[in-house]
Amino acid sequence: MDVNERLEQNQNGTGPSLKPDEKRLYLGNFRERVILAIKGSQLESDASKAALADKMKAYPDATLTIDQDLAGADYIDYLQLAIKSGNPYSLLSNNERSKQTADPYALVLAAKTAVNIDNIEI
Repeated sequence: MDVNERLEQNQNGTGPSLKPDEKRLYLGNFRERVILAIKGSQLESDASKAALADKMKAYPDATLTIDQDLAGADYIDYLQLAIKSGNPYSLLSNNERSKQTADPYALVLAAKTAVNIDNIEI
């Protein structure tokens, strides 16, 4: 592949990406930026909502990414938490789900830079 072809691919967004499996697993985020990740099976839990509210207070600039399809009707509760706390949020629809796990993440709270938190699950 020559340089011009590679530049053209990157301009069109079709070039190779960095850690695509990791980004797919964490809803478009790199692992080192993830503060909290909640699986689809944990969405109805009050502990999940409380943990997310605490993390959003601690990280007011962190973005909440919600997979609408996976979260179902529960996404509204989490969206309201983000709006109430003032955290930015992003909604995904028709998201390519990770095939790395049987219970993929439905919500990911991530920072703009690396935070390197060891335990990101509830």
